[in-house]
Amino acid sequence: MSDRRPPLDGVRVLAQGLVWAGPFSTVILSDLGAEVIEVESIQHLNPTRTQMRHIPDVVMESVGGTYYVNRDPSEGFWNRQAWFNYGKRGCKSVTLNLHSARGRELFLELVKQSDAFIENNAAGVVDSLGIGWDVLHATNPRLIMVRFPGFGITGPYSHHKGYGSNMEAVAGHTMVRGYADADPSLTPASLHGDPNAGAHVAWAVQAALLARERTGEGQLIEISQSEAVLHHIAYDILDYTLNGRETGQRGNNHPAFAPYGVFPCAGHDRWIAIAVTSDEGFAALSEVIGAPELASDERFATTIDRLRHRSEVNAAVGERTGAMQNEQLAKALQERGVTASALAHQQEMHEDEHLRSRGYFNSITHPEAGTHLYPGPLAKLERTVAVPPFQPAPTLGQHNEYVLKDLLGLDDAAYQQLIEEQVIGDTYLESATA
Repeated sequence: MSDRRPPLDGVRVLAQGLVWAGPFSTVILSDLGAEVIEVESIQHLNPTRTQMRHIPDVVMESVGGTYYVNRDPSEGFWNRQAWFNYGKRGCKSVTLNLHSARGRELFLELVKQSDAFIENNAAGVVDSLGIGWDVLHATNPRLIMVRFPGFGITGPYSHHKGYGSNMEAVAGHTMVRGYADADPSLTPASLHGDPNAGAHVAWAVQAALLARERTGEGQLIEISQSEAVLHHIAYDILDYTLNGRETGQRGNNHPAFAPYGVFPCAGHDRWIAIAVTSDEGFAALSEVIGAPELASDERFATTIDRLRHRSEVNAAVGERTGAMQNEQLAKALQERGVTASALAHQQEMHEDEHLRSRGYFNSITHPEAGTHLYPGPLAKLERTVAVPPFQPAPTLGQHNEYVLKDLLGLDDAAYQQLIEEQVIGDTYLESATA
């Protein structure tokens, strides 16, 4: 009989997983069955929840307000934040003032009972709190620690602050994604560096757990978010190092295929993504869009010809697709073996029959945010059960009693004293800062 427990059942992970990179790592680990405990503070705002103690109306009425349920800025709004409620689903929250001796002492006691600690604070933060690797390793030699600030923990940029857009910029990712007829100011940030780093962390933790089975010891893992995203333009790096050739701003174009990109369709803001990777595929595309003569045009006869005349072939294809319905066209092209998909707007993505048939979306009820559809687990395992994300993200300090009383054995009096000394709590202090 197969073991139906989740693969990471019994693994406890402490986390200070911030913004998006950190939460993406914890949602993967939680979905795989790890008990993830987010270590927060009532003295310092968790930037995944909020960066302001009180959100002014002008911010709540802007695009930023869409991250909060019903754009409601009333007290406790940090428990109703979309990014946190996604990235920390199934996790627990304990608040500890790590600037206090008692808070740091309790954290180290928790470290003794944990398998991993992951954090993506700025490079010097954990050392300044007295919870750097040397301290944690001495406290629990079996602990795995992952540090993944934006630029790593060594080097000239190690103390630079950064978000996903900065990671993309320094890695050259932004320049490659730009359009030939526009400057980089018109290239929107994809924030790709964040979830990419989070996925690396989830993989690294599991690799270190396997290594610990052999050695009996934990280890420090360092991941630079900017270096992690560099791998996603590896072809361009090799092209430069091998050939001395700069990619430039590629936009939607592919270096080896044409036509390749996004083309207009009939209706307002309707589009289709098409990727033609062979001469046979181009002939099929030409027939489906009602222009078989394109396949015999000498400018477009082979892949090399189409790459040389990329702008012309894109324009010719776009002229035909502009009169066609994107979903019907995508279906017709797929039936002929041509890679194509209609571009989905937000509502269409939520209603997509394919995603729904696979049970991708799951309904989760949060005590303060209400009931909403959430993205499903990233992996489905045949012989074990990846935890369905039915458990909501924690409210601030929701699991203080579980962590401090059940795990660490504090009695009621000691617990109450922590509240009175503001070592713990379940709401941010008025003086809380980012």
